[in-house]
Amino acid sequence: MKINDLVSDIEGNLEVENLRIQKFGKSFQIYPWLKGRLFHKYMMGTDVLMQKSKSVLFSQVTSLFYGWWNIFRKYNTWVFTNSSERTLVEGKYYDKLFDYIGNNSKKKTLLIELRLFNKFPKKQVASKYVISKSLFILVEEVYARFLIGKIKIENEFLIPELEKKLECSVSVKEITRKYLAQYRMMQFWLKILPKPKVVYLTVSYSNFGYIRAFKEKGIKVIEMQHGLIGLGHYAYYYRKNFEAIQFPDEIGVFGNREVAFFENETVFPIKKATALGRYILDFYNNKSTESTEVSTICVSLQDGDLGDKLVRFLIEANGFLKKSYKFIIQPRRTSENHYRSLFEFPDNFSFSSQSIYETIANTDLHITIFSTTAIEALSIGKPNILVNIEGKSKEFLGEMLSDNEFTNFVDTKEEFCDILDNLKVNSKDSIALSNNLNVKCDYKKNVNTLIERIENEYIEK
Repeated sequence: MKINDLVSDIEGNLEVENLRIQKFGKSFQIYPWLKGRLFHKYMMGTDVLMQKSKSVLFSQVTSLFYGWWNIFRKYNTWVFTNSSERTLVEGKYYDKLFDYIGNNSKKKTLLIELRLFNKFPKKQVASKYVISKSLFILVEEVYARFLIGKIKIENEFLIPELEKKLECSVSVKEITRKYLAQYRMMQFWLKILPKPKVVYLTVSYSNFGYIRAFKEKGIKVIEMQHGLIGLGHYAYYYRKNFEAIQFPDEIGVFGNREVAFFENETVFPIKKATALGRYILDFYNNKSTESTEVSTICVSLQDGDLGDKLVRFLIEANGFLKKSYKFIIQPRRTSENHYRSLFEFPDNFSFSSQSIYETIANTDLHITIFSTTAIEALSIGKPNILVNIEGKSKEFLGEMLSDNEFTNFVDTKEEFCDILDNLKVNSKDSIALSNNLNVKCDYKKNVNTLIERIENEYIEK
């Protein structure tokens, strides 16, 4: 069953809005907290909370004092992000969602960064004022484990019904403790630190507790799109109304397709969606190479079994291609060693040593299953072949890319080989223009207009 059909079934037939916790004199709707974790496990087979380890804790401890001196300043704006959003741009590691905003706003901006998967020395990052999120996380972890007290869930009988529909279960008590700790500890920080007037963040569904604490203090919260949004994304597709207090006020999205989604297809409780485009894609479009023939190919992998299956598909198809191509593999978080332990790679396969955007810009074609890079590649000026393993390409990207003339969906190795061997490449400008509905052009102009409006509406008044 498709994700949107599952959401419609659950929210249409279960009174999940009545899943609540009474704590700190407040009532919390917890279905959105559980929804994200349950659907993630339904899709990926693992619960993200189960990935906690001593090494992750040690990583946060070692990052505790990163940029610590910046916390004592007064800021109009806070930003919550993570280091995986950074990519190398002209010698500096640039947060592709927020550094343009933070560095070009007239108001002082503090960037609070989760430094987990990638770590860059302070002198190598482009952010003006940045600190580690470790201080927040470690305090929340202690509070969640030892100080939060007993938790009673109202209408808890709904949880087994919810889990039955998704054929999986998660650690409900651990999840609820996480978000309650977020809320309570952010209340504490807002008492001892100078309060911002605006907060930008990414991945709102991982920050419900923060968002509620901010909004109760009159602080406006604006999310920036970080990945795919649409009918296939459980965290943004809602068929039932929920209280807006723990959702962002606004969201900045890549293109007009997402604006239409929020206006017409979901009841996700925000006031406004604004199409901005993407700074990093405009930057790499200007730097991307031009070609009329395919010789080098960027392969963007998913983590987990799907990444393994795409690698196997390409290695097997490689033996039937009429032409010789250079495949450059771009892993996500899974290591190169993992893939080399599983596969014997032909000589024309290699692993990228560059960022995903550099790899796309310097190759002639992009291949993935359903990574957001399929949309990004078009704006950089490169065509796609999407390998529809387990139907995932069409499920997640069919709505956005099935009508794009520079994107081909393939189901079999024979179909893949036929399309690749006969593919002609158009100009990068025509390819980028075909994607305007998904990624709006002229990012700088669009985001400067947004910054000016936000400052006038939320900071100056």
